[in-house]
Amino acid sequence: MFLVTGGGSGIGRALAHALAMRDKKVLIIGRREPALIETAAFSPLISYLCSDVSTPEGREQIVNHLARFNCIEGLVHNAGVIEPIAPVATIDESSWQQVIETNLNAPLFLSQMLLGKLQQGRVLHMGSGVAYFPVKGWAGYCVSKAALSMLTRCWQLESENVAFASVMPGIINTDMQEIIRKAQGMDEKKLNFFKVLYKEGRLLSTDTVALFLCWLLLDLDKDTYVSKEWDIYDKSHHPHWLVEPHQVPDWE
Repeated sequence: MFLVTGGGSGIGRALAHALAMRDKKVLIIGRREPALIETAAFSPLISYLCSDVSTPEGREQIVNHLARFNCIEGLVHNAGVIEPIAPVATIDESSWQQVIETNLNAPLFLSQMLLGKLQQGRVLHMGSGVAYFPVKGWAGYCVSKAALSMLTRCWQLESENVAFASVMPGIINTDMQEIIRKAQGMDEKKLNFFKVLYKEGRLLSTDTVALFLCWLLLDLDKDTYVSKEWDIYDKSHHPHWLVEPHQVPDWE
């Protein structure tokens, strides 16, 4: 079984569908039950649990739900939030804690709690290019993704029986992009960049990203899986998984 957080929409939904098409059982986690039901209706191989991974209670609920399973083949930490999009000087502590709890603490502590069931399995963190450069108004997101990148490396250093990796899935046509396009307080040039991508149809589709993630989770050997932080825009691996009609925009 694969566990996918944030499975109600976007990448999580597309990945659940793609894994099911590869005959894998999938448990999707999320906070919005109607969205989870819609995702799970795609295949009898997909089940769901309505739970908030950003809270200790939500993570405990997940562990209890999985008590009858002896092993988990993979855990994909897809749940993430970008808000608040605001200047650093104005972010309130509650909002800051929420983005850290969701983007960083949930991956850390849920993986800890499920290590016993993940033996010889794989964990995948959803990284971002903004882990390596700042974006005005995105302090919480940038900081949490930078920390998540280092967390991946720490797990790799210390974990012998569970394979940890991080992936930068690109700029994707999801609800998060819609939030970005409506944001206040961003650099105007950067905001226009995202608006142009959307207008010109240059955002990645969630189905293309899901195809890439399935290749990472199912088709790579362990040593290759943990060998780098994977970037969907890196052309070197495209021949191994990118098939028509799927496309990855050329940024060169």
